[in-house]
Formats: sequence, structure tokens, C-alpha cells
Amino acid sequence: MRQFLNILILTFYSTCIYSQNTSEKNLNSEMNRLETETVIVLNSQEIDYYPMWSPNSDFIAFNINEKWNKIRLDNIEFEAVKWRGQKIGFLISKDAITEMTEKEIEEFKKVSKFNAREVTSKNGTKIELPMQSLRTSLVVTHKGENPKTLWTSGGENCHSLVLSPNEKYVAYLCELNGLLIMKVE
Repeated sequence: MRQFLNILILTFYSTCIYSQNTSEKNLNSEMNRLETETVIVLNSQEIDYYPMWSPNSDFIAFNINEKWNKIRLDNIEFEAVKWRGQKIGFLISKDAITEMTEKEIEEFKKVSKFNAREVTSKNGTKIELPMQSLRTSLVVTHKGENPKTLWTSGGENCHSLVLSPNEKYVAYLCELNGLLIMKVE
């Protein structure tokens, strides 16, 4: 009986270790691992159009030179970098980008509601990118709280806010840095 219990415990422990090592890394788990609320998913100054989300919030799309591509947000990995005085994630999975079909582009467009400077989630969280001279600030206001400025750029225009369909994230563009995603909650 004791040997059976030892085998059972060993099997359970091995299964737990195996599941931890093979668990899929997704946007949320990577943000949690890095202890950050923001990631850069594409470092490019050439993005032409506002970002678009997939209906399930598991892809983010971008347009460069009138060509749409999408970035998967599961089975990916980020590394920690410093950006505007804060730690953020930087996508290092090289195989995360794929071309989009016309059908996918239409599906993404249907669920991606764009606003250049301000979006508000259903629970009342407001995210803003107001311009002041040549600088942009990221301002977040949670329902019932005062606005909080998270950063201000030094001469970079940031814009094109798009909430994910599940309203857990907001994507936006910073012209010198690329496509960023931030947790809303």
C-alpha cells in the first residue's frame, strides 16, 4: 500500500511539473510572468492603419505597405525591456506573425472599434492618448477614480486606440516604437 501511495504521489508530482513546463504561454501569462501591464508586439515605424483585433481577442493585426498580417497572442514569449521608465515586454517569438486572408481582414474589421485618442470599456475604465504640443501622454481613469498619467512621450505621437473584443486589453500605435498592447484591468 505504501509503495502504491509513493507511486501515486510521484505520478501526480511528475504530471504537475510536466504541465508547468509545457503550458502554453499567452499574452496574459507572459505579462504576469514579467510583472508588466504593457508589451510591444511589433517594433516598426511603418504601420499604416489602426490595429485590429480578432473576434476572440487571440490575434492582433497590423498593416504595413497595404499588406495585413496578424500576430498570434498565444504560444508566444516576451522578454523584459525598459521603455519610458517602466518595465514592459518585448515580443521575441519570431514565428508569431502570419499573413491574413481577405475573410480574416473583414472579420477583424467588424469587431475592432477605433478611436484615435480615447476609449472607454463597458466597466467604465477610460484610456486616453491626449496630445500636448509634440508629446503624447497615456492617461488611465478607472471608474470612480482620478485620472492617472502613466507616461508622457518626448516628441512621439501615439494614437489609434482599439479595445479588444473581450475588453481585457487595448492596442495602440506609437509612431517611433510600433504596436503596443496594454492590460485594461
